[in-house]
Amino acid sequence: MTMKYAPVILLTTLLAGCGNIQGQLDSEKISSLHYDNVECASLVAQRDQAVSEVSRLTNGKGYRDPDVVTGFGPVLPDYRNKNEKRAGALQGQAEAMTRSIDRRKCTSTPS
Repeated sequence: MTMKYAPVILLTTLLAGCGNIQGQLDSEKISSLHYDNVECASLVAQRDQAVSEVSRLTNGKGYRDPDVVTGFGPVLPDYRNKNEKRAGALQGQAEAMTRSIDRRKCTSTPS
């Protein structure tokens, strides 16, 4: 029985060590506490710049996490292109900044 599944076990073990997509997606989710010591006006500007860059990288479509079949994230390689990876990282930062802004009740300056 073990020999029957040996190729599958070997393949999944090799793929799991190759920068899996789930690990990359998890690393894009960051804590908003990192931004709590940044001045509100500066943080709002940084967040707006990150959101603008995400829009540019995705041609105005916005970033969405890729659909990964449940359970296969740890064995699938990160198949996103360079822009999608950068947009994912920036989106995670923008979301963390937004949570910090909301928690601290920062107000953005009217344009």
